[in-house]
Parts: sequence; structure tokens; C-alpha cells
Amino acid sequence: MPKRAIASDKVFKPALPFAQASMAGGFVFACSTGRDLEGHFAIGDVRAQTQQTIDNIAALIEAAGGTLKDVVKCTVYVTDRANWAGMNEVYFANFAEEPPHRVSCIVTGLGSPDCLVEIDATAYLGKD
Repeated sequence: MPKRAIASDKVFKPALPFAQASMAGGFVFACSTGRDLEGHFAIGDVRAQTQQTIDNIAALIEAAGGTLKDVVKCTVYVTDRANWAGMNEVYFANFAEEPPHRVSCIVTGLGSPDCLVEIDATAYLGKD
């Protein structure tokens, strides 16, 4: 099954050479943090970072031809249990109808000390 890289000019592009998202067999695999286009995090605000993360994932899935309604699974990483309720509030506001399957983890870090949340999403578009 061939794969292809997916990119969006609406999402921050890090200096490292990796795909923003990938598509294979009708599935889109997209992972993002709450960085805005300039690469900045909303410091100390898990709600803003969660919304930016979901907006980034939506832009990547849209670049592949889908929407957030196509997301079938998410893995959510949060760096502080105290931020759990705020992350959930924003997460479920974006996935209010038929939310995807979700795995959630509390982790000790996410690459940058300013990063509070990261979401890995899989969407199914039913096409290549």
C-alpha cells in the first residue's frame, strides 16, 4: 500500500525533516502539538494549546480531503494531571458528536518544556 506525505501551510513546519502527516490505505495519521504558525505555544494555557493542537490536526486532515468527523482514534498526551479537565473540556467540544476512540496518557515531557498537550489522530477517509 503506497503512502504519501500530507502537509498544510496552516500548520507550523519544524526544522526536522519529517512529514506533518501521512496517508496510506485511506487512513490519515496526523500528530500535532499546540504550536501556532510561528512556532509558539500558549504558555501555561492547556485550553489554548489543546484548541491549537486540534486546529492543526484538522488542517492536516483537510489537506488530505477529510474533516475532524473522519477521526476514528486519538491518543492524547498531557504533561500535568492538573490540566486534564481543561484539555477534556476543549477536546470534547471539538468531538461532541460520535467522539473517536481515545487513549490518554500523563507523560513527563513532550519535547519542549512549554508543550502541555500532544494529540496523535488517525482518520479514515475510505480512499487512497
